[in-house]
Amino acid sequence: MAHKTHTIDLPTMTPGTTRGVVVHRFGKPGARPKAYLQAAIHANELPGAMALHYLMPMLKEADRKGLIEGEIVIVPTVNPIGLAQLAGNIHLGRYDFLGRENFNRNWLDLSNAVADSVGAKLGGDAKKNVSLIRSAALAELGEMKPQTELQTLRCEIMKLSVDADLVLDLHCDQDAVLHLFVSKKDVPGAAVDLAADIGAEATLYNEPYPEALTFSGVHGGLWARLAQRFPDAAIPQACTSATVEYRSQHDVSHALGESDANNLYRHLVRRGMIAGRAGKLPALKREATPIAGMDVGYSPATGITVFLQAKGAWVKKGDPIAEVIDPSDPRGPKARKQLKAQTNGVLFAGKQNGKLAWPGAVLYRIAGAKPLPHRKGLSGLDD
Repeated sequence: MAHKTHTIDLPTMTPGTTRGVVVHRFGKPGARPKAYLQAAIHANELPGAMALHYLMPMLKEADRKGLIEGEIVIVPTVNPIGLAQLAGNIHLGRYDFLGRENFNRNWLDLSNAVADSVGAKLGGDAKKNVSLIRSAALAELGEMKPQTELQTLRCEIMKLSVDADLVLDLHCDQDAVLHLFVSKKDVPGAAVDLAADIGAEATLYNEPYPEALTFSGVHGGLWARLAQRFPDAAIPQACTSATVEYRSQHDVSHALGESDANNLYRHLVRRGMIAGRAGKLPALKREATPIAGMDVGYSPATGITVFLQAKGAWVKKGDPIAEVIDPSDPRGPKARKQLKAQTNGVLFAGKQNGKLAWPGAVLYRIAGAKPLPHRKGLSGLDD
């Protein structure tokens, strides 16, 4: 099959406006294994779109040569609603103006509907169960009648992705090194291979699966929730899903885009989506760690953020990480409120140096190996 594109038209929300989502398909429709990759659900996070800009020509060439064994679906800018959020020369793109929802929350948890539809048919044949679950999920999406453009976006995009073997949602942070959010169901295993292939500096997993209804969370969570509900049935973790955080918002360049695309292509080869040799798996930079062990630094006051450690640094419990400085306080050092690490780990994400902080604002995150008592029950996705 040659590379094909189509556009998903979204409902018109105001007179004179229309939006659409461009979808690229490579390989054989319905073939296995299937990969789905998207970028910019937070529409002002564009490093992932740059990676896909370089990946798509590689996939076109592989398709031309007949090397794509399965099916690969790419949506390089998945959120036209957020792409249009330009205000005063600032691109917003994180929250829906109409319903005030985070674009990466409240995706569709289909587990209850699938359980009601085919739960009684699930037995000891894992392959048959996977087929039943995927068909039921697609049928449930087909029955939905969304009204708004955001509802339609969620429903139509999940029709493309819910039956995939691999789902990658490409994001970035304000200021960070490359890191992943995954499910414990894929650690060790597929998520660790992904982290090694793409060069992740930190990999954080939810136990037993992401509770927040993020895009990647509902895909892996579908299988984990059904396995939990039907413990006597053979239900594998049939979808590896991950939120890939491609560094910082300003980390958009040809060099990074090309490198990230090469790494993604290699992983698709390793997963059997594309014929070829992936080569030896690169060394994992850091072991995967639990979300419960992630230290999150919250601002204690309003002021200017100043970091005392570089992103990507290995820090120890008690090390000073950042300060919040009250610019109206003339007392010099006494105007600074210091935050210290509560764990040993990698300082993988932070608010950009010199930016305004406010009480409760997330200033940084540290990936630690030991669960922290105050993090119990928290997903790590604070906004």
